[in-house]
Amino acid sequence: MKTYSHPSTISVAARPSTKSRVRLAAILACLAAVSPVWTIQAEPKVNSSPSAPTHQGGGKVLPPRAQPHGYSLDEMASAVANFSITGNNPAYYPDTPFQIIYLTADNTFTVSRGTYLYVKFFFIDDAEPVIGDWPARKRDADEYIFGETQLGGHDLEVEVDGEIFSLDRPGYVGGPVATPDSPDGSEHLIQIGAFVSPLKKGTHTLTIRGVFDGVALVQAIGGPYEFEVNYTIIVE
Repeated sequence: MKTYSHPSTISVAARPSTKSRVRLAAILACLAAVSPVWTIQAEPKVNSSPSAPTHQGGGKVLPPRAQPHGYSLDEMASAVANFSITGNNPAYYPDTPFQIIYLTADNTFTVSRGTYLYVKFFFIDDAEPVIGDWPARKRDADEYIFGETQLGGHDLEVEVDGEIFSLDRPGYVGGPVATPDSPDGSEHLIQIGAFVSPLKKGTHTLTIRGVFDGVALVQAIGGPYEFEVNYTIIVE
């Protein structure tokens, strides 16, 4: 089963072909398909604007080489691999020091002060059929994610309380990492993600958005893929 997923409210500019499925769950991260067809994970589209936060402060997307609690983005890609692949199945939620941000019934998370966030933005693995030319080495992953002939990712953003941070940098691409016990038969996974520094006490909004319109992706799913997802973070 091919898994292509992204954690956020999605707006699909063109209907996927019958060979693809939109996984609306953690991102709508995973519509678990039972047959070997394309699986796109994304969160359901949220059309309404998020309400104004009751308390702004803190919450910065960290540089890609930052390692809060000693974790790198590659290590988090490995940690969340099966969680992503299974459409955010709670049984696979990894034990880490972070609050992982992913699609839920209400996209609301309550955390204690001092908690770092890990935003699970988008993932894709190499289960058959593979979209485009799967990168064998990490140094080739950026061309796969951002290249116009491959997935064509651009305008990838995390917005925290109105402040926008771009993820259009290779450093935010975790992987490819090995998935030896993958539920969908894949051997490797790429996970775009970002760490967010602790927010101040109060209610905050976090939004993720982006576009994937590369040639290989459009051929695979029948059109470009756009998404935007809103989350509420309550810090006690």
